[in-house]
Amino acid sequence: MEIIKTGDSEGITLKVNGKLSAATAEEFDAALDGAVGETRDMVLDFAGLSYLASAGLRCLIAAHKRIKAKNGRLSIINVSDAVREIFEITALEDLFDLE
Repeated sequence: MEIIKTGDSEGITLKVNGKLSAATAEEFDAALDGAVGETRDMVLDFAGLSYLASAGLRCLIAAHKRIKAKNGRLSIINVSDAVREIFEITALEDLFDLE
């Protein structure tokens, strides 16, 4: 998995490429945690994300809670049909701002 960070204190975008699995969830969580500490609003660009496991969903839920506690916004853009289906199956599509 590759994570590319852009932005500043006004807003950060994390572009995630590859597979977000149990093996890469710790790295993803660390990137999310660092970004949450730097900004209030975050965009996750999933254009290059090919796989999302439950470990990745757990990281997303935790980041969502941290962002909401700061009155911020977490948006997920460029969600493929396969990844969107994971959000639908787990009934999490309403929790996240998916585009």
